[in-house]
Amino acid sequence: MTTLKNINALPVRTWRRLGVNGETLDIDFPEPGRFDIELPPLPDGVTPADESVFVCAEFKSSLGDELATYSRVHANAGVRLRVAKGRRIGDAYTARYKLTREAPVLVDDNVIFAEANSEINVVIVYDGDGGPGGDMTGFHCGLTRVIAENCAVVRVALLQTFGAGTRHFSDFSAVIANGARVELTSIELGAGAVYAGCHMKLEGGGSEARADTFYLGDGDKKLDFNYVARHLGRATKSEMNASGALFGACSKTYRATIDFIAGAGEAKGAESENTLLFSESSRNRSAPVILCGEENVEGSHAASVGKIDEGKLYYLRSRGLTEAEAKRLMVSALMESATRGVPEGERERLRGILSEKIK
Repeated sequence: MTTLKNINALPVRTWRRLGVNGETLDIDFPEPGRFDIELPPLPDGVTPADESVFVCAEFKSSLGDELATYSRVHANAGVRLRVAKGRRIGDAYTARYKLTREAPVLVDDNVIFAEANSEINVVIVYDGDGGPGGDMTGFHCGLTRVIAENCAVVRVALLQTFGAGTRHFSDFSAVIANGARVELTSIELGAGAVYAGCHMKLEGGGSEARADTFYLGDGDKKLDFNYVARHLGRATKSEMNASGALFGACSKTYRATIDFIAGAGEAKGAESENTLLFSESSRNRSAPVILCGEENVEGSHAASVGKIDEGKLYYLRSRGLTEAEAKRLMVSALMESATRGVPEGERERLRGILSEKIK
Protein backbone atom coordinates (compact mmCIF):
# COMPACT_ATOMS: atom_id res chain seq x y z
CA MET A 1 0.00 0.00 0.00
CA THR A 2 1.32 3.44 -0.98
CA THR A 3 0.18 6.68 0.65
CA LEU A 4 0.01 9.51 -1.87
CA LYS A 5 -0.01 12.98 -0.34
CA ASN A 6 -0.99 16.29 -1.91
CA ILE A 7 -2.82 14.90 -4.91
CA ASN A 8 -4.27 17.83 -6.85
CA ALA A 9 -2.66 20.25 -4.40
CA LEU A 10 -3.37 23.96 -4.68
CA PRO A 11 -0.22 25.91 -5.68
CA VAL A 12 -0.72 28.05 -2.55
CA ARG A 13 -2.38 26.52 0.47
CA THR A 14 -5.47 28.03 2.08
CA TRP A 15 -7.46 27.30 5.27
CA ARG A 16 -7.31 23.55 5.93
CA ARG A 17 -10.90 23.48 7.17
CA LEU A 18 -12.10 24.28 3.63
CA GLY A 19 -10.88 20.88 2.47
CA VAL A 20 -9.46 22.06 -0.86
CA ASN A 21 -5.68 22.03 -0.31
CA GLY A 22 -5.26 18.56 -1.78
CA GLU A 23 -6.07 14.90 -1.28
CA THR A 24 -4.28 12.05 0.49
CA LEU A 25 -4.91 8.55 -0.84
CA ASP A 26 -3.88 5.06 0.18
CA ILE A 27 -3.53 3.08 -3.00
CA ASP A 28 -2.28 -0.29 -4.16
CA PHE A 29 -0.71 0.34 -7.54
CA PRO A 30 -1.63 -2.60 -9.77
CA GLU A 31 0.98 -4.25 -11.93
CA PRO A 32 0.07 -3.28 -15.50
CA GLY A 33 -0.25 -6.25 -17.78
CA ARG A 34 -0.26 -6.27 -21.52
CA PHE A 35 -2.66 -3.81 -23.11
CA ASP A 36 -3.25 -4.23 -26.82
CA ILE A 37 -4.52 -1.28 -28.81
CA GLU A 38 -4.71 -0.80 -32.54
CA LEU A 39 -3.93 2.85 -33.24
CA PRO A 40 -4.95 4.57 -36.48
CA PRO A 41 -2.20 5.05 -39.09
CA LEU A 42 -0.25 8.26 -38.70
CA PRO A 43 -1.32 11.06 -41.06
CA ASP A 44 1.14 12.46 -43.58
CA GLY A 45 3.54 14.79 -41.83
CA VAL A 46 3.22 13.03 -38.47
CA THR A 47 5.91 10.70 -37.11
CA PRO A 48 6.34 8.94 -33.74
CA ALA A 49 7.68 11.26 -31.05
CA ASP A 50 10.52 10.04 -28.86
CA GLU A 51 11.90 11.22 -25.53
CA SER A 52 14.30 13.64 -27.24
CA VAL A 53 11.45 16.14 -27.60
CA PHE A 54 11.62 16.78 -23.84
CA VAL A 55 15.21 18.01 -23.77
CA CYS A 56 14.24 21.66 -23.21
CA ALA A 57 10.72 21.22 -21.85
CA GLU A 58 9.98 21.33 -18.13
CA PHE A 59 6.58 19.89 -17.31
CA LYS A 60 4.69 20.37 -14.07
CA SER A 61 2.16 17.83 -12.83
CA SER A 62 -0.98 19.19 -11.16
CA LEU A 63 -2.09 15.70 -10.16
CA GLY A 64 1.14 14.88 -8.36
CA ASP A 65 4.69 13.85 -9.26
CA GLU A 66 4.28 10.28 -7.94
CA LEU A 67 1.37 9.52 -10.26
CA ALA A 68 3.12 11.16 -13.22
CA THR A 69 6.23 9.07 -12.57
CA TYR A 70 4.13 5.91 -12.26
CA SER A 71 2.61 6.62 -15.69
CA ARG A 72 6.00 7.16 -17.33
CA VAL A 73 7.68 4.14 -15.76
CA HIS A 74 4.84 1.60 -15.98
CA ALA A 75 3.10 2.67 -19.18
CA ASN A 76 1.56 -0.22 -21.13
CA ALA A 77 0.10 1.99 -23.86
CA GLY A 78 0.47 5.44 -25.35
CA VAL A 79 0.08 7.76 -28.32
CA ARG A 80 3.29 9.37 -29.59
CA LEU A 81 2.85 12.08 -32.23
CA ARG A 82 5.31 14.55 -33.75
CA VAL A 83 3.79 16.99 -36.24
CA ALA A 84 6.21 18.36 -38.83
CA LYS A 85 6.87 22.08 -39.13
CA GLY A 86 4.12 23.88 -41.01
CA ARG A 87 1.98 20.73 -41.33
CA ARG A 88 -1.73 21.20 -40.57
CA ILE A 89 -3.74 18.02 -40.00
CA GLY A 90 -7.41 18.52 -40.84
CA ASP A 91 -9.11 15.38 -39.52
CA ALA A 92 -8.94 14.46 -35.85
CA TYR A 93 -6.55 11.67 -34.87
CA THR A 94 -8.61 9.39 -32.60
CA ALA A 95 -7.22 6.76 -30.23
CA ARG A 96 -9.55 4.43 -28.30
CA TYR A 97 -8.58 2.70 -25.06
CA LYS A 98 -11.01 0.12 -23.69
CA LEU A 99 -10.71 -1.69 -20.38
CA THR A 100 -11.80 -5.32 -20.42
CA ARG A 101 -11.93 -8.09 -17.84
CA GLU A 102 -8.85 -9.59 -19.52
CA ALA A 103 -7.04 -6.21 -19.42
CA PRO A 104 -8.52 -4.15 -16.54
CA VAL A 105 -5.44 -1.94 -15.99
CA LEU A 106 -4.44 0.88 -18.34
CA VAL A 107 -1.40 3.10 -17.79
CA ASP A 108 -0.92 5.35 -20.80
CA ASP A 109 1.79 7.90 -21.53
CA ASN A 110 0.73 10.14 -24.42
CA VAL A 111 3.04 12.64 -26.12
CA ILE A 112 2.09 15.31 -28.65
CA PHE A 113 4.87 17.47 -30.07
CA ALA A 114 3.80 20.14 -32.56
CA GLU A 115 6.63 21.85 -34.42
CA ALA A 116 6.41 25.52 -35.41
CA ASN A 117 3.31 26.59 -37.40
CA SER A 118 1.77 23.11 -37.29
CA GLU A 119 -1.73 22.11 -36.20
CA ILE A 120 -3.35 18.90 -34.99
CA ASN A 121 -6.55 17.71 -33.29
CA VAL A 122 -6.27 14.62 -31.07
CA VAL A 123 -9.16 12.72 -29.49
CA ILE A 124 -8.48 10.07 -26.83
CA VAL A 125 -11.46 7.92 -25.80
CA TYR A 126 -11.41 6.00 -22.50
CA ASP A 127 -14.11 3.34 -22.22
CA GLY A 128 -14.71 -0.04 -20.61
CA ASP A 129 -16.81 -3.16 -21.00
CA GLY A 130 -20.40 -2.20 -20.35
CA GLY A 131 -19.69 1.53 -20.63
CA PRO A 132 -20.47 3.91 -17.75
CA GLY A 133 -23.47 1.77 -16.79
CA GLY A 134 -21.34 -1.35 -16.38
CA ASP A 135 -20.04 -2.84 -13.14
CA MET A 136 -16.52 -3.74 -14.29
CA THR A 137 -13.71 -3.02 -11.83
CA GLY A 138 -10.73 -1.34 -13.44
CA PHE A 139 -7.83 1.07 -12.97
CA HIS A 140 -6.58 3.85 -15.21
CA CYS A 141 -3.68 6.25 -14.81
CA GLY A 142 -2.98 8.45 -17.82
CA LEU A 143 -0.40 11.10 -18.58
CA THR A 144 -0.69 13.42 -21.58
CA ARG A 145 2.14 15.83 -22.34
CA VAL A 146 2.00 18.50 -25.05
CA ILE A 147 4.70 20.71 -26.50
CA ALA A 148 3.53 23.46 -28.85
CA GLU A 149 6.36 25.28 -30.61
CA ASN A 150 6.07 28.78 -32.06
CA CYS A 151 2.61 29.49 -33.57
CA ALA A 152 1.53 25.82 -33.37
CA VAL A 153 -2.05 24.84 -32.51
CA VAL A 154 -2.85 21.66 -30.55
CA ARG A 155 -6.36 20.60 -29.59
CA VAL A 156 -6.81 17.59 -27.31
CA ALA A 157 -10.09 15.98 -26.23
CA LEU A 158 -10.07 13.42 -23.40
CA LEU A 159 -13.41 11.58 -23.28
CA GLN A 160 -13.86 9.30 -20.25
CA THR A 161 -16.81 6.88 -20.00
CA PHE A 162 -15.51 4.11 -17.70
CA GLY A 163 -17.83 2.08 -15.50
CA ALA A 164 -18.50 3.02 -11.87
CA GLY A 165 -16.08 0.34 -10.61
CA THR A 166 -13.06 2.05 -12.19
CA ARG A 167 -10.64 4.44 -10.49
CA HIS A 168 -9.46 7.06 -12.96
CA PHE A 169 -6.42 9.36 -12.80
CA SER A 170 -5.74 11.81 -15.62
CA ASP A 171 -2.78 14.21 -15.76
CA PHE A 172 -2.50 16.74 -18.61
CA SER A 173 0.39 19.18 -18.98
CA ALA A 174 1.48 21.54 -21.75
CA VAL A 175 4.39 23.83 -22.54
CA ILE A 176 3.35 26.57 -24.96
CA ALA A 177 5.79 28.71 -26.97
CA ASN A 178 5.49 32.11 -28.70
CA GLY A 179 2.16 32.62 -30.43
CA ALA A 180 1.13 28.97 -29.93
CA ARG A 181 -2.25 27.77 -28.66
CA VAL A 182 -3.28 24.64 -26.75
CA GLU A 183 -6.90 23.67 -26.14
CA LEU A 184 -8.08 20.88 -23.84
CA THR A 185 -11.57 19.40 -23.73
CA SER A 186 -12.10 17.04 -20.81
CA ILE A 187 -15.36 15.06 -20.48
CA GLU A 188 -15.87 12.99 -17.32
CA LEU A 189 -19.07 10.91 -17.60
CA GLY A 190 -17.99 7.68 -15.89
CA ALA A 191 -15.67 6.11 -13.26
CA GLY A 192 -16.49 5.95 -9.58
CA ALA A 193 -13.46 8.01 -8.56
CA VAL A 194 -12.07 10.73 -10.82
CA TYR A 195 -8.85 12.64 -10.15
CA ALA A 196 -7.91 15.00 -12.98
CA GLY A 197 -5.10 17.54 -13.14
CA CYS A 198 -4.15 20.07 -15.80
CA HIS A 199 -1.10 22.37 -15.86
CA MET A 200 -0.63 24.71 -18.81
CA LYS A 201 2.62 26.65 -18.93
CA LEU A 202 2.42 29.71 -21.16
CA GLU A 203 6.10 30.32 -21.73
CA GLY A 204 6.11 32.31 -24.96
CA GLY A 205 4.83 35.79 -25.64
CA GLY A 206 1.33 35.86 -27.09
CA SER A 207 0.70 32.19 -26.30
CA GLU A 208 -2.82 31.02 -25.44
CA ALA A 209 -4.42 28.18 -23.49
CA ARG A 210 -7.99 27.06 -23.01
CA ALA A 211 -9.52 24.23 -20.97
CA ASP A 212 -13.19 23.20 -21.12
CA THR A 213 -14.40 20.56 -18.66
CA PHE A 214 -17.76 18.83 -18.31
CA TYR A 215 -18.54 16.38 -15.49
CA LEU A 216 -21.50 14.34 -14.33
CA GLY A 217 -21.58 13.10 -10.75
CA ASP A 218 -24.05 10.47 -9.60
CA GLY A 219 -24.33 7.80 -6.92
CA ASP A 220 -21.47 8.13 -4.45
CA LYS A 221 -18.94 9.17 -7.08
CA LYS A 222 -15.96 11.34 -6.13
CA LEU A 223 -14.75 14.03 -8.56
CA ASP A 224 -11.53 15.93 -7.85
CA PHE A 225 -10.05 18.50 -10.25
CA ASN A 226 -7.00 20.78 -10.19
CA TYR A 227 -6.41 23.14 -13.13
CA VAL A 228 -3.52 25.61 -13.33
CA ALA A 229 -2.64 28.20 -15.99
CA ARG A 230 0.85 29.60 -15.37
CA HIS A 231 1.62 32.79 -17.29
CA LEU A 232 5.30 33.49 -17.90
CA GLY A 233 5.33 35.22 -21.31
CA ARG A 234 4.00 38.69 -22.11
CA ALA A 235 0.50 39.20 -23.51
CA THR A 236 -0.48 35.58 -22.84
CA LYS A 237 -4.12 34.49 -22.51
CA SER A 238 -5.77 31.64 -20.64
CA GLU A 239 -9.37 30.57 -20.17
CA MET A 240 -10.68 27.73 -17.98
CA ASN A 241 -14.35 26.75 -18.03
CA ALA A 242 -15.94 23.97 -15.99
CA SER A 243 -19.56 22.90 -15.91
CA GLY A 244 -21.57 19.89 -14.84
CA ALA A 245 -24.28 18.42 -12.68
CA LEU A 246 -24.29 16.53 -9.39
CA PHE A 247 -26.84 13.88 -8.41
CA GLY A 248 -27.11 11.44 -5.50
CA ALA A 249 -24.50 11.53 -2.76
CA CYS A 250 -21.53 12.38 -4.95
CA SER A 251 -18.87 14.95 -4.05
CA LYS A 252 -16.90 17.28 -6.28
CA THR A 253 -13.92 19.57 -5.74
CA TYR A 254 -12.78 21.96 -8.46
CA ARG A 255 -9.62 24.03 -8.10
CA ALA A 256 -8.65 26.56 -10.77
CA THR A 257 -5.55 28.73 -10.42
CA ILE A 258 -4.40 31.57 -12.67
CA ASP A 259 -0.77 32.33 -11.84
CA PHE A 260 0.78 35.52 -13.20
CA ILE A 261 4.58 35.31 -12.91
CA ALA A 262 6.73 38.47 -12.80
CA GLY A 263 7.44 39.51 -16.38
CA ALA A 264 4.07 38.36 -17.74
CA GLY A 265 2.89 41.91 -18.42
CA GLU A 266 -0.39 42.40 -20.34
CA ALA A 267 -1.40 38.80 -19.64
CA LYS A 268 -5.08 37.93 -19.27
CA GLY A 269 -6.65 34.98 -17.48
CA ALA A 270 -10.27 34.00 -16.89
CA GLU A 271 -11.94 31.15 -15.04
CA SER A 272 -15.61 30.22 -14.75
CA GLU A 273 -17.65 27.39 -13.26
CA ASN A 274 -21.30 26.43 -13.54
CA THR A 275 -22.58 23.55 -11.39
CA LEU A 276 -26.17 22.32 -11.13
CA LEU A 277 -27.13 20.53 -7.92
CA PHE A 278 -29.95 17.99 -8.18
CA SER A 279 -29.62 16.46 -4.73
CA GLU A 280 -29.50 17.67 -1.14
CA SER A 281 -26.94 14.93 -0.45
CA SER A 282 -24.36 15.98 -3.04
CA ARG A 283 -21.43 18.13 -1.98
CA ASN A 284 -19.60 20.77 -3.99
CA ARG A 285 -16.36 22.60 -3.25
CA SER A 286 -14.92 25.31 -5.50
CA ALA A 287 -11.56 27.03 -5.09
CA PRO A 288 -10.86 29.74 -7.69
CA VAL A 289 -7.43 31.32 -7.14
CA ILE A 290 -5.59 34.21 -8.81
CA LEU A 291 -1.90 34.69 -7.98
CA CYS A 292 -0.22 37.91 -9.07
CA GLY A 293 3.52 38.48 -9.32
CA GLU A 294 3.04 41.11 -12.04
CA GLU A 295 1.03 44.34 -11.86
CA ASN A 296 -0.05 44.88 -15.47
CA VAL A 297 -2.36 41.85 -15.82
CA GLU A 298 -6.08 41.04 -15.92
CA GLY A 299 -7.57 38.12 -14.04
CA SER A 300 -11.19 37.16 -13.42
CA HIS A 301 -13.21 34.28 -12.06
CA ALA A 302 -16.90 33.52 -11.69
CA ALA A 303 -18.81 30.62 -10.17
CA SER A 304 -22.46 29.65 -10.26
CA VAL A 305 -23.32 26.73 -8.00
CA GLY A 306 -26.85 25.90 -6.94
CA LYS A 307 -30.09 24.06 -7.43
CA ILE A 308 -31.81 23.92 -10.77
CA ASP A 309 -33.86 27.04 -11.52
CA GLU A 310 -37.46 26.10 -10.62
CA GLY A 311 -38.79 28.77 -12.95
CA LYS A 312 -36.95 27.31 -15.93
CA LEU A 313 -37.99 23.80 -14.94
CA TYR A 314 -41.66 24.86 -14.69
CA TYR A 315 -41.47 26.55 -18.08
CA LEU A 316 -40.05 23.46 -19.77
CA ARG A 317 -42.63 21.19 -18.14
CA SER A 318 -45.41 23.52 -19.22
CA ARG A 319 -44.25 22.91 -22.78
CA GLY A 320 -44.92 19.18 -22.49
CA LEU A 321 -41.57 17.88 -21.20
CA THR A 322 -41.35 15.48 -18.28
CA GLU A 323 -39.19 16.48 -15.33
CA ALA A 324 -36.47 14.03 -16.43
CA GLU A 325 -36.56 15.40 -19.99
CA ALA A 326 -36.31 18.96 -18.70
CA LYS A 327 -33.33 18.13 -16.49
CA ARG A 328 -31.68 16.27 -19.35
CA LEU A 329 -32.13 19.27 -21.64
CA MET A 330 -30.54 21.67 -19.17
CA VAL A 331 -27.55 19.41 -18.45
CA SER A 332 -27.13 18.64 -22.16
CA ALA A 333 -26.80 22.35 -22.88
CA LEU A 334 -23.79 22.49 -20.57
CA MET A 335 -22.16 19.50 -22.27
CA GLU A 336 -22.82 20.86 -25.77
CA SER A 337 -20.98 24.06 -24.86
CA ALA A 338 -17.98 22.12 -23.51
CA THR A 339 -17.71 19.79 -26.53
CA ARG A 340 -17.69 22.34 -29.34
CA GLY A 341 -14.38 21.04 -30.66
CA VAL A 342 -15.23 17.31 -30.41
CA PRO A 343 -16.04 15.47 -33.68
CA GLU A 344 -19.78 15.07 -34.23
CA GLY A 345 -19.67 11.26 -34.09
CA GLU A 346 -18.19 11.35 -30.60
CA ARG A 347 -20.59 14.07 -29.50
CA GLU A 348 -23.52 11.90 -30.55
CA ARG A 349 -22.15 9.00 -28.49
CA LEU A 350 -21.79 11.26 -25.45
CA ARG A 351 -25.36 12.52 -25.88
CA GLY A 352 -26.60 8.94 -25.78
CA ILE A 353 -24.67 8.21 -22.59
CA LEU A 354 -26.02 11.36 -20.95
CA SER A 355 -29.58 10.38 -21.87
CA GLU A 356 -29.10 6.97 -20.28
CA LYS A 357 -27.75 8.47 -17.06
CA ILE A 358 -30.45 11.11 -16.57
CA LYS A 359 -33.82 9.36 -16.45
